[in-house]
Amino acid sequence: MQNMSEEISYAAPPLDPPKVEPYAQVIVRLLGGELYETDKIWSELLEYRVAVAQYFARIGLEVIIDQRDGFAFLRQLELDESGRTIGLIKRTPLSYEVTLLLVLLRELLEAYELTDTTNPACFVSHRKIRDELELYFRETSNKVKLLRQLDRYIKQIIELGFLKLVQDSPHADERQYEIRRIIKAKITGDVLEEIRRAMERDAAHAGI
Repeated sequence: MQNMSEEISYAAPPLDPPKVEPYAQVIVRLLGGELYETDKIWSELLEYRVAVAQYFARIGLEVIIDQRDGFAFLRQLELDESGRTIGLIKRTPLSYEVTLLLVLLRELLEAYELTDTTNPACFVSHRKIRDELELYFRETSNKVKLLRQLDRYIKQIIELGFLKLVQDSPHADERQYEIRRIIKAKITGDVLEEIRRAMERDAAHAGI
């Protein structure tokens, strides 16, 4: 007779293989960052856009899809009047210099779209960025500090997904970047004006 203190094991019934949704890769990719029309799964996003939107809506996220400019990303939905969100997407605090660079890039893209409607891609050189930034500063000390660390600020903008290095060079001024159009969706006209006013107040206070 078997000792009752001995553990009795039972064979687990075979489990059916889990059903993986056909848009699973799209979900994973969007949770990791932006999705562009050049990505292989862009067509899957468009095909299953309703199901993808419903999935994210259940966890407090909205899918922003811009077919004209070819990008998609997630935006957190506000759960109440206080602006509370589920906190899944971290809000990265930006330095004054990076914010200034974002405003500049947004304005350069805006100006480009008014003058060239044939080529959707807007390219800018490292030298152009440097020259434009210099116009924002009157004091030499602030200008020198900014330009000395410009490479680091540009790298941060690339990591944020607003710039793409398209032509590298050992000479910084010869590097070429593409301003990603997603910057318009994340920094809207209203947000841009708010940033401008805040920066003007800060600049006046600091004597920049």
